[in-house]
Amino acid sequence: MVLLVIDVQKGITDDRLYDHNGFIFNITKLIDEARQNGVEVIYVRHDDGEGSGFSLGDEDFEICDKIAPGEGEKIFDKKVNSALAPDAGLIDHLRKKHIETLIVTGLQTDYCIDATVKSAFENGFEVIVPEGCNSTRDNEYMDAETTYKFFNESMWPGRYAKCISVDETVSLMRGYAPSRFSCRIAPCGAQTIETDRLLLRAFRREDAPSVLCNWASDDEVQWMYGEPSYKTMDEVNALIDKYIGRSQSGYYYRWAVILKETGECIGQIAYFLVDGNNDFAEIEYCIGAAFQGRGYATEATKAVIDYGFDRIGLNKVQICVRPSNTGSRKVIEKCGLNEDGILREFFFRDGGYEDRMYFSILRSEYQDGRV
Repeated sequence: MVLLVIDVQKGITDDRLYDHNGFIFNITKLIDEARQNGVEVIYVRHDDGEGSGFSLGDEDFEICDKIAPGEGEKIFDKKVNSALAPDAGLIDHLRKKHIETLIVTGLQTDYCIDATVKSAFENGFEVIVPEGCNSTRDNEYMDAETTYKFFNESMWPGRYAKCISVDETVSLMRGYAPSRFSCRIAPCGAQTIETDRLLLRAFRREDAPSVLCNWASDDEVQWMYGEPSYKTMDEVNALIDKYIGRSQSGYYYRWAVILKETGECIGQIAYFLVDGNNDFAEIEYCIGAAFQGRGYATEATKAVIDYGFDRIGLNKVQICVRPSNTGSRKVIEKCGLNEDGILREFFFRDGGYEDRMYFSILRSEYQDGRV
């Protein structure tokens, strides 16, 4: 169970809202109860884009002072109505923690709350909408009160959510027991790693030109990586925005591979498959064609393996590869991983099937210096 506080931002949290004072009182009560009962409080902000006046760096974008996040409470930013849009990173965070129930509160009823409620339902979550904990303004078709009542009393109940009182929601929180699943790995995200020639760090929007030029637009590199190629700056910007959004979850580990000599992004590396219950993760990487054969992939992979064991707390690191990818197989060999086995005819490529080879290294082997 988590409490979502959506878009209660300074630019829209004012007396234009239906029952503004009651809304603030109710949502504050739920936040206090959640904190007292071990229910995670997660904040979401809506970003209308640079120059809109309602974006990162703008005062109106910040969360209302009356319900500001406490120390360590997570904030996710989104650019569309649903808080569960993949690029926001929130759904990844919820899945990693095996959350099943979402208590949805915030603004505005007919936009982001409605979109989030329906998206949560479609993604299999139990959705709780407490009475008086969402609000909106008048629109061109209905006044704010009518809009609020339409969604809370007619649209959501019995279809997408349980619409219950604040007191009933408090009772649920007080009876809340943490998930039986235990995630032991550290939610440290992709912190910066420095090697002799490389800087591994989170993606930034200014990486877009070198990402497009060096690897993302290369059909052969992307085909071997298992991803489509990106031919325009708009496509690359959208890709990087997705990476940045997901990085807000501490359980997302993806690095831009930066060549220190020039400052350009020459590839990427990630723990793209992370199992927090069983303490293992799988590495994927790609390096631009002009930079291959120089040991950069090996240098980055060794550094990420170190990070996985030393910082994340993994018990096993694995890499899978197609037999035809001889370059990656050489990287794996240099990094000291053991061959675990082969999934026969796993990939369908170019009209035929190809095997998938698995390699791994265990924490005990790593500690023995076998890398």
